[in-house]
Amino acid sequence: MLISYNWLKEYIDLTKTSPAEVADILTMSGLEVESLNKQGDGDVILELNVTPNRADGLSVTGVARDVAAVLNKELKLPQTEAYEDTEGAGFRVDIIDTNLCHRYCGIVINGIKIAASPDWMQNRLNASGIRPINNVVDITNYVLLEFGQPLHAFDLSKLRGDTIVVRADDKPQAITTLDGVERTVPAGTLLICDAAGPVALAGVMGGQSSAVTDATTDIFIESAWFEPASIRVTSKLTGLRSESSFRFERQTDIGGVKKAALRAASLIMEHCGGRVSELIDYYPNKYTAPPIVLSSEKVQKFLGVEIAENEIEDILSRLGFKINRRVNDYLVTPPSFRRDIELEADLIEEIARIYGYNNIPAVMPELSLAVNVVSDKYRKLAELRHALRYAGFTETINYSFTTTEDFTLLDIPEGDERRKVVTVKNPLQKDYNILRTFLLPSLLRNLKYNISLGAKEVNIYEIGTVFFDVGADFPVEQLKLAVLSYSGRGKKLYSEPAEHFYRIKGLLEPVSGIRYVNYKLRQSNEGFLDSCQSADICIGDSDKVGFLGLLSAEIAAKLDMIDDKPDIAVFEIDLFEARRETAQRRIHGAATFPPLKGAGQTRRVEPLGYKSFSKYPPIERDIAIVVDDACQSIDILNLIKAEHLDPGHLIESVEIFDHYKGKNIPEGKKSLAFHIVYRSNERTLVESEIDRLHAEIVNYVTSKTGGALRA
Repeated sequence: MLISYNWLKEYIDLTKTSPAEVADILTMSGLEVESLNKQGDGDVILELNVTPNRADGLSVTGVARDVAAVLNKELKLPQTEAYEDTEGAGFRVDIIDTNLCHRYCGIVINGIKIAASPDWMQNRLNASGIRPINNVVDITNYVLLEFGQPLHAFDLSKLRGDTIVVRADDKPQAITTLDGVERTVPAGTLLICDAAGPVALAGVMGGQSSAVTDATTDIFIESAWFEPASIRVTSKLTGLRSESSFRFERQTDIGGVKKAALRAASLIMEHCGGRVSELIDYYPNKYTAPPIVLSSEKVQKFLGVEIAENEIEDILSRLGFKINRRVNDYLVTPPSFRRDIELEADLIEEIARIYGYNNIPAVMPELSLAVNVVSDKYRKLAELRHALRYAGFTETINYSFTTTEDFTLLDIPEGDERRKVVTVKNPLQKDYNILRTFLLPSLLRNLKYNISLGAKEVNIYEIGTVFFDVGADFPVEQLKLAVLSYSGRGKKLYSEPAEHFYRIKGLLEPVSGIRYVNYKLRQSNEGFLDSCQSADICIGDSDKVGFLGLLSAEIAAKLDMIDDKPDIAVFEIDLFEARRETAQRRIHGAATFPPLKGAGQTRRVEPLGYKSFSKYPPIERDIAIVVDDACQSIDILNLIKAEHLDPGHLIESVEIFDHYKGKNIPEGKKSLAFHIVYRSNERTLVESEIDRLHAEIVNYVTSKTGGALRA
């Protein structure tokens, strides 16, 4: 925005204020002056950088108002002659789309003479970057700069039917604009039309068919308020940017529409002759500014300086605000040219910039130091990340959005809890329109991407939240940990003797935090895991909190990776469930808490307690049993630990160490081998008594399972 210093002096006394001082005043009050340019006639042009919310700063009077408010001087605005509204007398204005045009004012002036505008007016237009054309057009541009209200002059003789209609057609329209270009504007574009068709693009540019020429004697002056978003769309679609559209897009002063038209009429009659014959002011959507409550205490609190109440009133009055003083506060109504003022904080900012930021003392804020207490959850997650990083795993962070194709890829059956998805109404991508219910699909996508870039080994994990739709107002959220390990078949710096399944199983305990409770691994029925190398992670007798195992060959083939037979080991566990039970059992003893599904019954956790290490030596025995394929190792473990077989609690631990099918094992059978450690806390055990106990256990297990000792 270019502003003439001499032009400003017409509205405010700047006798003792130099252009540089005016520039400093404006910059410190929010209208930044980027440069000062001296002119040959002694004038100085101020180049302002006006922010989009300050549409009032796009006019000479608006800038003068701020300078007058800071200097506490009178603002002298130009006077306009009043005319009686003659709506319906002859010329007619009709607004069809009142939601896009809230006010339309028109003045008919007859008997004018087209000529060049005065030199002083041409000089001001040139200094402001606008090319002079003729006296009528120059006056409309002059008023635009003066009041910030765009105007347009039509040749009245070229308007068919003595009618102006403001409408947005439901089909494309063709119009030749003032720049001589024929344009077809899309349906929905706001147009100014006469009885036969479009004569202007509302708020952007007039049409050539109704342009003022040297032969024009009668004109119609348009001054209106158009919806900013509509003008912005029209300007963008047509590629037209004008001084008018620039201001309409930033919301002009609806209260100044008629005043600008009257100002233009006065100047036209002064410099072009003629007389006003009709005035039409169609204002269907009257604007009423909402009042804002302002507390003087908050002014002091926000600014850190005490400003007298009468000074607060005086500052706001100078800016055009209406103030109603009440007992404990003010009710302030912003003027129509300041629709950016909506909050109490906005009013306080207005007070601060006029009071002067340099008058507000710089004081170091008083700060109270608080000890940063790290929550138990945050600490445990930090330990978990450290353990995984130490084990060679890299953390991944994925979006919570996923696709239903994941269920098909991993053969998740209908009715599975993981299909209780939350649908996103406005997804970032059309296909990724649900929130994930487990983390594994995200890690598989990470794996494919890394392998496509040539990675030979991928060890990654993610700690993230999953969401379940349980039919309530809000979904159930659970924090989970998922880990994936893949090793290609290329050359390696070192060999890893353990198979992937046992590596991932060995990693489960130290990183999950559930090793302190009585968890169990049961045979998994997850369709995407290898049936022979997989397990469900359970707490208690039935509650499943996760799974681990190798991805099945069928699912791995669906991933379509370079490695045709990849070994991909995964596990996923509900961290909240596992860690909460751990904490409760270690700290509180017996406790109740929600089960995995997030609703329903609670369960009791028995206190774990502590016991000292035995100082007596152990006796170890192995047992290998051939049983049916359907027999699960966990069932045999429970049989070995049967209470009635070991009343003296001599069994310290039982572990499975071998699973074998093949030569010398009948079809439909398998061999399971267990290692049993016997130890007493009170005495040294005797081989003979352990032989008897071990024999009883072997007989009991074989009788219950129908199995036989492996030869």
